[in-house]
Amino acid sequence: MNRTMKMAVLVTSALMIIGGCGMEKTATKDNSTAQSKVEEASPIVETAKAEETTAETSEEVVEQEPENNVSEIKKGDTVTVDGYADVSVIKHKFSQKIEPSKPGSFYTYYESKEEDSTYFAIIIKAKNLNTSGVDADEIANVSLLFDNQYDYPTFSVVEENGGKDFTYSNITSVNPLKTTTLYYLVEIPNEVAKSDKPLKATINVKDQVFEYTVR
Repeated sequence: MNRTMKMAVLVTSALMIIGGCGMEKTATKDNSTAQSKVEEASPIVETAKAEETTAETSEEVVEQEPENNVSEIKKGDTVTVDGYADVSVIKHKFSQKIEPSKPGSFYTYYESKEEDSTYFAIIIKAKNLNTSGVDADEIANVSLLFDNQYDYPTFSVVEENGGKDFTYSNITSVNPLKTTTLYYLVEIPNEVAKSDKPLKATINVKDQVFEYTVR
């Protein structure tokens, strides 16, 4: 092979090598560009997910149940829960001994045996507006709140025989349109009874809440 042919072969080989390197670089550039486009698209997906999460959070806020409204009830007032009961507070009292309004010759009473405690009683008349009888202890639930923080749940008893005696409210049925007298009782410290700090009774009747101010 002469000198001229050798030079031609070398030039051709060099051109082929340079051409091959150029193609590989172009392919790498195109691949990098494609990856860059994918990376640019990712934030859009993340933004959509963020908006979706915000929408779900908003729905949760809307679905929260509102708090029950509390209505005031005063001594002698009658409140009506439609189709359920008429309720009125007759009076309240503090006493070491709680007796029925017209004690008979033999009757039940409640007496505190502790020197540092006494009984609180809130007396309620309730008329059954249901079309069937209900247990007396289901008509209302009452709790006593002292100083806006100390809670005292009560238990209930029913006057019977025209006020001559007490009987258990959980074994007493109140017929439709019949009125009964309930005593809601709780034994409390003398400190609570004698204090001048706020004392309120919360009366729950079915799905309604009433607040009675003792002092």
